[in-house]
Amino acid sequence: MKKIMKLTAIALCALALCLTSCSKDDNDENTGGKELTKEQFQEAQKKVLNSIPGDYKGFISASGKLEWLSGYINWTVDKNDVVVCKNFPYESLAYGISEDDNSDEAVKLRAALKRAQYGPLQFRLIGDQESKNPADLVASPYITTKIKTSQGTYSVVGRLKDNKLKAHYDSKTSKLTMTFVIYKLERIVKILGVHSQYKEEKKFTIPVEFELSTIEKKEIK
Repeated sequence: MKKIMKLTAIALCALALCLTSCSKDDNDENTGGKELTKEQFQEAQKKVLNSIPGDYKGFISASGKLEWLSGYINWTVDKNDVVVCKNFPYESLAYGISEDDNSDEAVKLRAALKRAQYGPLQFRLIGDQESKNPADLVASPYITTKIKTSQGTYSVVGRLKDNKLKAHYDSKTSKLTMTFVIYKLERIVKILGVHSQYKEEKKFTIPVEFELSTIEKKEIK
């Protein structure tokens, strides 16, 4: 048993060293392995952003506590760093409502979200000013979709944890990875048909995690 535990510890240490090395190599690719001045960092970040535009074929996963989905997804990034995801699975927001909650409100909301149609999702990537790696990016996408219930059709908004989508671009492989967490769901209530108010859906209690990763990228001609 002691021998197995020792070998396991060695394997974990080797994995940690490998991940640290990969992260360092990726950072060195963008910084030349040295500490950058503010101006140099901004220039390196600009270079990364200029290399991102293209048509991407990727993989998406969405998961709650016990439920998940995965599949292929396409997105484009234009020269202004605007990302447009096609056929985003808004139905996965249903994973934020516990299957153990059998209250009438929870059952109806979960069923309505599961019927939510796939649709586009658009946002703009910018450099992450809190990171030391110019290849780290952020965005604040507006996650909203319409659902139909017995009370009528209305829109819901998914709020992001830390109000951030985090992204990373590997210039060696041209792979863009994006992750974010929806931790709150709010219903949009129209007041006098003009002003909007947001009412939190209390039955949405499970954070839903998303990850989009690149399979293939084609440059924009």
